[in-house]
Amino acid sequence: MFRKMMKHLADNPGLKLLSLLFSVVLWLMVVNVADPEATKFFTVPVEILNKDVITEMGKVPNVVGDSDIAVFYITGPRSYVEAMVSDDFNVTADLSQVDLSQEGEAKLVPIEITVKKNERRIDVIRRTVNMQITLEDRSEQKFIISAETAGTPAKGSAIGNVEVTPNLLKISGPASVVSRIHRVSATINVDGISSDVSDNVMPVLYDENGLVISSDLLEINQSVVTIRAKILSTKNIPVRCQVSGTPASGYEYRGVEYAPDSVLVKGDAAVLNGISAINIPADVINIDGANSDVETAIEIVPYLQELGISLVDENANQIAVKAIIEQKTTKVYNIPIKDLKITGLSSDYELEFSTETLPVNVRALEEDMQGLMQENIEVILDVTELQPGTYTRQLVINLPGEKYELVSQLNLQFSIVDKNAQQEDNSGLVQEGDSDENSSQRPEEREEDTEEDEEEPDRTQS
Repeated sequence: MFRKMMKHLADNPGLKLLSLLFSVVLWLMVVNVADPEATKFFTVPVEILNKDVITEMGKVPNVVGDSDIAVFYITGPRSYVEAMVSDDFNVTADLSQVDLSQEGEAKLVPIEITVKKNERRIDVIRRTVNMQITLEDRSEQKFIISAETAGTPAKGSAIGNVEVTPNLLKISGPASVVSRIHRVSATINVDGISSDVSDNVMPVLYDENGLVISSDLLEINQSVVTIRAKILSTKNIPVRCQVSGTPASGYEYRGVEYAPDSVLVKGDAAVLNGISAINIPADVINIDGANSDVETAIEIVPYLQELGISLVDENANQIAVKAIIEQKTTKVYNIPIKDLKITGLSSDYELEFSTETLPVNVRALEEDMQGLMQENIEVILDVTELQPGTYTRQLVINLPGEKYELVSQLNLQFSIVDKNAQQEDNSGLVQEGDSDENSSQRPEEREEDTEEDEEEPDRTQS
């Protein structure tokens, strides 16, 4: 059996070779149909090599336009082409290959593209062949790195001091690029953070328009810096305002209004727990001689610094304050003389007045004045130890409460009469017993009678 099989394999060698070739062709056809050729485009930044060749000349290379971006495409079996990414290529420009004798300012540097994998399956077709550079003077500057934060801390927390270490960055490169650098910052993410945090980050360069400056031609002495953010507690603390001084005569201080009436501050939890209010000293708001509302804006930051705390929102640093000053109204109350309270009058004396009412001028706020009745005003005349005669004395006027004010003092003229002396005078006239009709005559009548008596002799004589 075995011999028969071997003999069959040895027969017809040409036919067997043809079958083998047919199988290979068929396999190639199947592969081509299953994995056809494909094309894919790439745009990859150029890595610049051997920059020290230029810097040793005291110059630095400056890329012209976007010539440091290589554009190319690859072809090959679809399964290989579609699997390729930018990192699968080395795209370089070696400055040691630049021809410095080239005419013109721009120099051409060949761009090399190498495939890291599947190089036998992939063909590279370059669109960008050369990178263009110009040679510029080298510039070096130092920049302070500003610390910045991104995100919002957890509820009840706020950002405290943020520091960068080291905070000084030395940058060198083409003068045209270095001169564009406006600021350098390092940013730490504090979103949702409730405790102190630190991170290692790359400094970012910005121009004056806030656009990021990125160039492989710049040399930075610190590629990574450490940034730390202190996270503080927050607390909403009420503000208390007092005033000093006295308003003008006829005006009254009614109270003080201010906004906001509380501020959100940050600080160590132990410090915040010991603060119940932020008190603005009374001498800050002075109302001496004021005849209208006194308005002012108070910077609150100094009072926070004294307590070792600070504002969460640095822009909310003013308190608008208004001390309310209200003018009083004036009213005259005519107190009947019969309601005058007299003290110190001897029982032997009596008083005589030339007026029937006493005008008491009172000043108070309108709302208080409406509640003041005439019977609530007490007017007192003290005549202690005064003897009969005519006097002018200042009255004592008592008003019901400090909210009422006497506009002016009131003086009263009066006479003290001895009642006993009047009786004695009247008694003497009766005892003289002049029952004559003349005793009841008026003085004028008596005088006329006298004149008539004097004329009588003349008539007799004549």
